[in-house]
Amino acid sequence: MADTQNSTSSTQPRVELSIPKQTPAPEDSFLLNPREVKDWTEQLPVANVGETARQVYKTLASFNRMQIPTLTRAEVIEMFREPVRYINTNITKHYINVGFPLSPKARKAALLATELCNEIAISYKILFLEQVLGDERNFNQKLVIVAAQRALQYMKQRMFHNLLVYRDYQPGLWREAHYLYAWASQNHVHQIGVKENSNFIWKKKSVQSIEDVYKDMLLIATTSPYRLTQSHLRRIHDKLPEWDKLTRIDLISEMDNRNTGIFYLNLWSDEPPQKTISPAQANDSRFRAFDLNGVLAEANREYEDAEWESPAHLDHDHHHLSRSLLKLLIRGWNKSLERKFARNPLQHEVDAIVGLSNLLRLLEKNIEEAAEEQNASKKKENKASVGSSSHLTWNDSVFSTLAIASPINALGGDSIFTESSTNLASALLGGSADADTQNMFDKLVRDPSSAFSVLTYNESVEGYCLGWEDYYPMKVRVGDILGIRSPNNPDEYSVAVARWLKDAEEKKMYIGLQVLASSCSPVTLTPGTKASSNRQNQHRCLLISGGGIDSERRGILTNTRAFELNSVITMVTEFGEHQIKLTQWVESNNNFIHYYFAYVDERQSKDTVDQTAEDFQDLWNDL
Repeated sequence: MADTQNSTSSTQPRVELSIPKQTPAPEDSFLLNPREVKDWTEQLPVANVGETARQVYKTLASFNRMQIPTLTRAEVIEMFREPVRYINTNITKHYINVGFPLSPKARKAALLATELCNEIAISYKILFLEQVLGDERNFNQKLVIVAAQRALQYMKQRMFHNLLVYRDYQPGLWREAHYLYAWASQNHVHQIGVKENSNFIWKKKSVQSIEDVYKDMLLIATTSPYRLTQSHLRRIHDKLPEWDKLTRIDLISEMDNRNTGIFYLNLWSDEPPQKTISPAQANDSRFRAFDLNGVLAEANREYEDAEWESPAHLDHDHHHLSRSLLKLLIRGWNKSLERKFARNPLQHEVDAIVGLSNLLRLLEKNIEEAAEEQNASKKKENKASVGSSSHLTWNDSVFSTLAIASPINALGGDSIFTESSTNLASALLGGSADADTQNMFDKLVRDPSSAFSVLTYNESVEGYCLGWEDYYPMKVRVGDILGIRSPNNPDEYSVAVARWLKDAEEKKMYIGLQVLASSCSPVTLTPGTKASSNRQNQHRCLLISGGGIDSERRGILTNTRAFELNSVITMVTEFGEHQIKLTQWVESNNNFIHYYFAYVDERQSKDTVDQTAEDFQDLWNDL
């Protein structure tokens, strides 16, 4: 698009609102009578959410494709808002706090929630366009402002439900949102408040302007939503009315020259806010700056008093965010997220297991099996040594008591045609009936202590991008710990954390993993200087080291909050006992806590060196 911002056509974007084609309404349609619509909504079978959803969605879709008088449409669509609120409140349970990829039922529920919001938004877009493009003699300023604000509100909710299941922005979403804000701003009505007159779940008895709702959409987009857990997204959603008052949208030339807390908007594009902009775009009137420094300052203040999120301490205060979440937001608002290492498009299979507890169980099982094999090997060697020192007396009586073992019947016996041998073959190979009923994915039946094969799409020094199929035995969420075993190192499991999810296509997700450590082993921690035999004082944890983000630091992963920093803890490994101190709380979420630690002997040695240097501190300047 040519840069002709001084011309009239360049300052007024085209009308970019999509609505379905409409046909004349049947004369007997109850949708033409607001009173009949009210009676219909009151008689909905709300005890049966599925049937209520079917009736509401079908009726809404028909309503948006009928030619309805403007004032009738405005009155009727308000009556649909409460049923849609009720339906979405009840169906979100199918795709909230669950693993991904979603089940077919959960996927349909998420799609229904977004489509219900879309149909409500379509009704308000129709009202808006009828006012903007219709006869000026029938123009109703109050109606057009309410229609634009409501349309943005339901576009925001559609976007929010879509992001909860890690889908991409719908095509046209940002083009329409930018257009509605640009129209309101150009006509100086963007800051006029619109009262909420229903029990709408997201805005109970509140007043929001077109600019407020638009800012809410921008704020959600700036949080890197694909890197957030569902609970994080919902908490951010609850904070939007408070945060949007701390932001501002202005010409880029009116902003201070600073890089932090500024995002850029192209009001003529279908793009979300961007962190960077070219010099030419900075002078283009179609671009705006979105200043979040007020929110950033508030987040920094809240960070000082916030508590870490952890599995054993769930913060139920929705008015305050956890330190874990604030850390992510502050980092993303301060600077754009950039890839540190190049990605290589390598596709091969690796073994994976999801969950810290499952990984611990798998490693402990492997250690036990290795110990059993070692014991069995020793017993076999002992028997061999005893057998070699003995002497057989070769006479006929020995051979008369021996049975010849069949090469087919491993259980022994003289004949390969016995009934028992046939049963054994059936048991090992499976009969025809078993073969018919065998499922090709039986090997993927969920087993918490077993890894399974997944496909990588690309790799870097710091992690992987995995394709997660719907039929895999385990689901995954943002923040989950995964154990990864590469064919290049089959004897070790590396430890990774799921940093982002993206819905790729039906029945499949892309998962971004960051490797925390290249090796790990299960350990037991006990607060205090001695190991405890009491199971209540023993905490199963994961010792991690090598590779990852900081290869020189040793770490502990745990799902308990029983430890304090700088207190002595006894760590029991397969090689013995060690006393350690936790030195730093690195990160945490609802699934794990990551600590750095040091051995007590090392810390004492370091403290002694530091103290020796301090003893001569007074002398350095005099010398």
